[in-house]
Amino acid sequence: MIPEAALQGHWRRNWLRAPGVQDSTTRVHWVQSGKWCADIRVPLLRPGLAAGSLSAMDPADLAVLLSAEGFAGHTTLTGDMCTWTRSWNWRGFPCPVDAGRLRFDPAGHLIEDGVHSDYREEWQAAPGGTWTAMSAASADAKGLLIANDTHFLLGLGQSDAHAWPDLIAALKDGTATAGDARASFASVYVMGHWQGADGVAELSTQPFCEGKPVLQRDQATARLTLPDFDGRAQEYLLRLSPLPA
Repeated sequence: MIPEAALQGHWRRNWLRAPGVQDSTTRVHWVQSGKWCADIRVPLLRPGLAAGSLSAMDPADLAVLLSAEGFAGHTTLTGDMCTWTRSWNWRGFPCPVDAGRLRFDPAGHLIEDGVHSDYREEWQAAPGGTWTAMSAASADAKGLLIANDTHFLLGLGQSDAHAWPDLIAALKDGTATAGDARASFASVYVMGHWQGADGVAELSTQPFCEGKPVLQRDQATARLTLPDFDGRAQEYLLRLSPLPA
């Protein structure tokens, strides 16, 4: 049995193993605050970023960006089984049920074995203080901001976004254009660190914001500034509300 308190905080994935798959390079971060969770998964190699904007990228390179993942929502822990309910999912809905059986190995790593699919992941706890979950809402989107004194993870999008099951393949084989991917980047997941009141992006589903200040926060609001699909700066005023643990 895994106590809920043992899952709190920031986790980095060391590796994923599944039939025909071994992945130790995708950058995966999961942050847990109370029952609230957010997750971002970005491939290590992302070609075509010299284009300067998403709209100027080759469709096959956009397909690589779309292999990233991000979701936000809450967890339910029953014995050793954890279910991640995705209220927001960067790849859209419907999406598979996300559930795994958890245990700690002798080295203190968290091991997750898939319930509805065959996989195993190893997670390692990252240092950091207490994380706080807040709802984040703009005029056009909603999501979660989970933050502590040094870092943050923001997931923002539409809770009814539709999945794009055939788009990646269509971008790769040339039957879809860069413009066909525009709607897929309407939501964003971004992880970063604080420099004073400014949040600097370290990792994002919008790669052209990385390394730049994107989030300015006070107690009740935050201003998010990101490049849009065409590379123009776009601002979102987010209303922040603390969530019960």
